[in-house]
Amino acid sequence: MSTPEQENWFAQEIQVHEPKLRAYLKKKFPSLDDVDDIIQEAYSRLLKTSNSIQVDEPMALLYTIARNLVYDLF
Repeated sequence: MSTPEQENWFAQEIQVHEPKLRAYLKKKFPSLDDVDDIIQEAYSRLLKTSNSIQVDEPMALLYTIARNLVYDLF
């Protein structure tokens, strides 16, 4: 279960980057059909990671996770 602090962190540090992440994925991987699934899984993995370690650069980690998910898919 998430705490209000976690929800606030997610909204301010992660979710605000979704439009740019979506555009990045569509541009870098034009044949990718599952952008929503990749973003959702990236969010999930980032939240799990942030529960166990301090994330200093959340946007960079989000992009890295999303990119690696696409590489795994292809």
